[in-house]
Amino acid sequence: MLPPWPWPEPDDPPLLLLLDRRQPQVQALMAPLGDLLDPGERQRLRRLRRQEDGERFLLGRGALRLILGGWLGCDPAGLVLGVGPHGKPELLLREAAGPGSGGIRPQFNVSHSGDLILLGFHPERPVGVDVEQRRPLPEWEGIAGRFLSPEESERIRALPMERRSDAFLTAWCRLEAGLKARGLGLFGGATSGSGAREDPDPDHWPLVLPEGYVGGAALA
Repeated sequence: MLPPWPWPEPDDPPLLLLLDRRQPQVQALMAPLGDLLDPGERQRLRRLRRQEDGERFLLGRGALRLILGGWLGCDPAGLVLGVGPHGKPELLLREAAGPGSGGIRPQFNVSHSGDLILLGFHPERPVGVDVEQRRPLPEWEGIAGRFLSPEESERIRALPMERRSDAFLTAWCRLEAGLKARGLGLFGGATSGSGAREDPDPDHWPLVLPEGYVGGAALA
């Protein structure tokens, strides 16, 4: 088991970990990380029919357990992980933390797309991360009209045609990361229409990712 790692300071941005499942050293982690999964996670893994879906889930959940166990000074396989109302993973058995935890209550989030798995951590503030593989999105205007602000939609619309899909995905990552940080589902946090929320806007960080990907991170 890894020794406890130093946490970022409370005022620091989130600590991020990016895994690329194409890399040989990441592929070599598959079996060891699989040993950390609990019975429910193993069952969920078996239900994933596509190899890429299984690899993303295994790497994300296994790395999450490894890092949390190392920081908290306890067995990663013994951590009890659940999900919030909108699917955000959370640590349920905080009292099991070992002597290296220092009383911290870790906040974390996981996202994956294509070959990338992105994890975000913070010692105090709720964190959200989102990664998206770049792809053409001819239907972006309809989605933006439902979930982005009119100003954001207009800004994207003003760009050259070939840049709009990327710009929309960047805005989408920012939106998703912010919603995850606040523990909200997509429809619970829409910014357009009568159901708009008035919660304070989280702190956001755009991410520089490998070619073909965009992403964002947020702290509530």
